Amino acid sequence: MARRRTLNERRLTRRQVGELIASGAQPRPDLTAALAEAVLQSRVYELPGDRFMLVFGETSGLSGKGDIYAADVFHRLMRWSAKVDEDARHGRQGSTSHWAYHSQLKDRLISNVDTLVVELRAKMARTPGDLDLTYESLDLVSEYVEGIGMERAQQELYDHLIAYVGEVLRSRIDGRWDIRMDDRQRYPYLVGAKYDPVMPINVVWQELSGYAPVNFRSGAANEVRRKRKPGVK
Repeated sequence: MARRRTLNERRLTRRQVGELIASGAQPRPDLTAALAEAVLQSRVYELPGDRFMLVFGETSGLSGKGDIYAADVFHRLMRWSAKVDEDARHGRQGSTSHWAYHSQLKDRLISNVDTLVVELRAKMARTPGDLDLTYESLDLVSEYVEGIGMERAQQELYDHLIAYVGEVLRSRIDGRWDIRMDDRQRYPYLVGAKYDPVMPINVVWQELSGYAPVNFRSGAANEVRRKRKPGVK
């Protein structure tokens, strides 16, 4: 079952938001300013019990309604907001442009896949039996990235993660690596007879760019399901 990001089961009504503000919710203009670009015209309030309330602005279509977050989840949202703003300023909103910006190997990645997988095992202090290219092993990778932080993983392990997630996917679809040459930015992807192009880059980018806990296993499984050609057995 997916972990809920908000503490409230249903979005707070305008009346409920007003009651919380009237009962002493503390405005946080510093956090409101930090979220201004990613969550347009939102307002942030601090609540007792290490909680934060996000009240939506007029441009969202949810004007005056709100959500309550535990502090750790809200701080994830703040980091995500800062990343969104930074990526937008540098023109790297998409998966391939984001990877290309951070990648050390670029289109040489597919000739270094085996080395990258070995290096990832060493960095994680895991054996080939642990990181055995199965869906289940992606849980260990997700846990490791959560432990070191997505920002560090993005800086130090982007190519390693593409390689490992890609090898898991390649095994799953009985496919092979290739390079997309007819794009402004060349990038690696996977070819499988029963699948449309499968994108390890999409899986890794989505997990490193969100504010939910990292889950490469779920992301990889979703990519395989989405790319299965209809009617193919």
